[in-house]
Amino acid sequence: MGAPIRFSTTDDPREWNALVAASPGATGFHDWSWLQLQSDVFGWRFVPLVVSHGDTPIGVFPVLLRPGRIPRPADPPFPFVGPLVPDEHLPATLRAFRSWQLRHGVPIARFDLSPAVTPSEADLDRAGAEWTVDRTYVIDFEGSSPERLVAGMNRNARRSLRDAARNAVEVRPAAPGETTAFLPRVLSESYEVRGVPSPYPEEIGARIEQWAADRDDVYIGAAVVAGETSGVIVALGSQPVVSVWAGGTLREHRAANPSTSLYHDVLRWSLDRGHTAADLVGRVDDGIARFKTSLGATERSYVTIASSPLPRAARTAAVSLWQATQRRS
Repeated sequence: MGAPIRFSTTDDPREWNALVAASPGATGFHDWSWLQLQSDVFGWRFVPLVVSHGDTPIGVFPVLLRPGRIPRPADPPFPFVGPLVPDEHLPATLRAFRSWQLRHGVPIARFDLSPAVTPSEADLDRAGAEWTVDRTYVIDFEGSSPERLVAGMNRNARRSLRDAARNAVEVRPAAPGETTAFLPRVLSESYEVRGVPSPYPEEIGARIEQWAADRDDVYIGAAVVAGETSGVIVALGSQPVVSVWAGGTLREHRAANPSTSLYHDVLRWSLDRGHTAADLVGRVDDGIARFKTSLGATERSYVTIASSPLPRAARTAAVSLWQATQRRS
């Protein structure tokens, strides 16, 4: 029998970030400062679990919980906040986590695996995981160049870049106050056009702007149409794969095609910094999927897991109930 999987907590950001950086599945959403920021914004409790194989730390397992008498899982509006451990230790880590849930009174937890973490269906089933598959879109920069970046776009995206130039679209670093003002507006409009309210509070723009002020690994660009700001976008560049988190342009400016130019600038920034790829983070719907593939992105799957220490029949019922509650909310 191999050494057991153990969990401990850490209060040392350096220890956490070093373990994150050592994992090929690391994303900007795993970084300590990001998790602390979002937990503070949403009122979650961030439990930073260090995963050890015997006495050797092998990775991290961020746990986000809503406060309350019975801890409930947070449902972050960004993906990939799941365990980062070597593939061979993932099934044992998932089994050990259910024991941790039982000891700490957490009846259910939901988390996503990074797209670079690709367990087999057999491994997931052996781990007793309740899982589904979701999709995201990734642009690989291997062998790329600024010219190849454009060539990799489809005809419509290249036309949008030309149209944006004719329409006096400018993309530049966001000026002070623009993220505060425009990020909540863009997020609100993006969600509401799909019939749901934005999950982010109004303060999200100000908090992101404050958090990113002294960082060189966060991209915040603004698109300007004929001198008028039309939107902003935020990307996290702390890991080899850039996470293009959130943003876009307001619908009133869509005719000028600023969105393609804004995303193209994020990709140029990522390429110039030597990143290996850019993850455009999520599918949302068919229209967004088409837009992201038009930029040259390919579809990648990732696994979403609902974990519970309850017996299988009760676990399946609890997961179904929780999922239904999430859909209603």
